[in-house]
Amino acid sequence: MEIIILGVLLVAVMVYVSTKIKRAAARAYEPETVEKEDFRVEKPAGFLYPLNAETEFPYEAYSKTYGERGTRNIWRARTRLRVSDGLNVRKIINEIKRSSETSFSEKVMDDLPENQIGSIIRTQKEENEVEYKLLRKIVGNKKTNKTYELRTTLLCPYEEEYVDDICEMMRSFELK
Repeated sequence: MEIIILGVLLVAVMVYVSTKIKRAAARAYEPETVEKEDFRVEKPAGFLYPLNAETEFPYEAYSKTYGERGTRNIWRARTRLRVSDGLNVRKIINEIKRSSETSFSEKVMDDLPENQIGSIIRTQKEENEVEYKLLRKIVGNKKTNKTYELRTTLLCPYEEEYVDDICEMMRSFELK
């Protein structure tokens, strides 16, 4: 009888702990504001911002799910922020134009603060027989003499699923 009671208690504890873990994991995919020393961005729902990841990017977020079949090891959507010294907005845009990316479109942002310049770039590329859409927000800060490239890579079949959230994240990205 004691074994049955211990077994029931063990199962109850396991259910309780499992529920707590599931709730904590679900909260990680809720929208949140990521604020760093020099920028701020709103992470959309369904994306994970890894807190303890050792990465070269000051900000990185990726979708909850991967692609299917041949893309099952690729995030459906992934965003990374690169920061470079100097005002390199035009240089980065020219590099994108010279790259293998296609269907280039650029929108110069005229609603930025006086000390900033920037553009929104949309492109498409194929790599290893996989089609991607890329959306970038490139902002140069004259005050700090740095350039920020917020780049989102989307697997083409899932573009409609994520494009609204990604556009909102791009709009929310601002330098301090």
